[in-house]
Amino acid sequence: MTLASHFFAQNRASGELLFGANFRVVLVSARELEGFEMLDVSQGDESLRAHNLHEENSKTVTVYSRHKPGCANKGNPYWRRCRCTKYLYIYKNGASRQISARTRSWEKAEQKAQKIRESFELVKQSPRELRSQPPAQTGVEIRHAAEDFLKEIARLNREEATRKKYKLTLDRLSNWCAAQTPPVFLLAELDVPTLRRWILSWTGAPTTRHNQHQRLIAFFYFCLGQGWIKENPAKKIKNVPADQDETLPFTREQFEALLEATFYYDGRGSERNGATTNSRRARAYLKLLRWSGLRAGDAACLPKSKLRDDDSLFLYQAKVKGKSSAPVYVLLPPDVADELRDVPPNSVTHPDYFFWSGRSKRKSEVSSWERVFGKVVRKAQEKFPKLFIDAGGQAKPAHLHMLRDTFAVEYLLAGMPLEEVSRLLGHSSVVITQKHYAPWVLQRQQRLAASQRAAWAAMGMRAAPMSKESDQRPAPKRTALGHPS
Repeated sequence: MTLASHFFAQNRASGELLFGANFRVVLVSARELEGFEMLDVSQGDESLRAHNLHEENSKTVTVYSRHKPGCANKGNPYWRRCRCTKYLYIYKNGASRQISARTRSWEKAEQKAQKIRESFELVKQSPRELRSQPPAQTGVEIRHAAEDFLKEIARLNREEATRKKYKLTLDRLSNWCAAQTPPVFLLAELDVPTLRRWILSWTGAPTTRHNQHQRLIAFFYFCLGQGWIKENPAKKIKNVPADQDETLPFTREQFEALLEATFYYDGRGSERNGATTNSRRARAYLKLLRWSGLRAGDAACLPKSKLRDDDSLFLYQAKVKGKSSAPVYVLLPPDVADELRDVPPNSVTHPDYFFWSGRSKRKSEVSSWERVFGKVVRKAQEKFPKLFIDAGGQAKPAHLHMLRDTFAVEYLLAGMPLEEVSRLLGHSSVVITQKHYAPWVLQRQQRLAASQRAAWAAMGMRAAPMSKESDQRPAPKRTALGHPS
């Protein structure tokens, strides 16, 4: 059975072409009907289409049944009375697609098809008028814009996790647009009211919705730069404020307890054995995070070439005004650098890396170290419950990123300028550092004020009493290794 017998019925007297049931478009003369390319389409074929070789601005929507294998009428896609799923064949401006009508009723499917037809704003015209019109401007489709944006993200070498988040957001947008009545295919159709309806359907935590909105803004800025749209609709919709998680560094006692726990977590029972490969690797990894400020993934995949002979560790290339870039290094304590150089490899470690196999994905490597850290924390809770269990019997927060926070907070409290801490952390702006570590910047200022009051007292000047919020933290203890504990 050919596609022509299903989709087209020719009225040779008037030169009209009938598309499906109750829908007529005057296209071409009877002689020009020979220009149509007809395809034999088997049941369930995804490539169901009819292509006019002469005209590119015709539009039609036709209902058909996609029969189940056991349906008695599977040879006739226009059999209406079966309970098989109904689909819509949409032909518009030279492009065709098939979408599910999401119903088994022919009448309901026809109602959806009619709404799409009405959205085309089709006006019947004579063949001469139709041929004299310029081709319709369809604009850029949402899915094509999303594909180009994802290619640009990949070209900029964004992290794989970041690319996946962008793809997830844009897939959700495309699926939502396709499910609307009528479907939203073009980028220009995504105005502020339409986009707001999608954003209002979001669920999840405020931070999740905030981050998805930010990715949406970035996508539309890309489209704006390409000249596909005239304004950024996502920017005109106010974003949900993200929840600000409290920054909680480890205390010095907690960090020492974690290092001590590495001597037990890989042993049997209560036996203390820090000489095993796993124990030494865990201890070196925790010290690297604490004294370098690296993120968990960067430390897990750290190449040996980044550690120099002077115990400085290369972090990244920073942009400098008037220059292309300048390297940024962090200095490691000598014992930490030596322990890192001597860290034993396991059975899969690549010789060019301290910990990484060179084959697994960064996310998988981080997950592996999170499991190791979980074992260390549980052993620390067992050995030092007062440090890791609160008064209510609940475990205190303990995760790998807290070691990066410890790195930043300790340097801030020691008097290092905020700008320099921000540079070591690799933040793109000091504002980001201020946002996360503001309480400790305030604590540093309070300690400075306390020092001034002490100096005034020594000079015989009267000073206001110290506020209760002033920092009373004792001076840092020194370990046998010569650096702060």
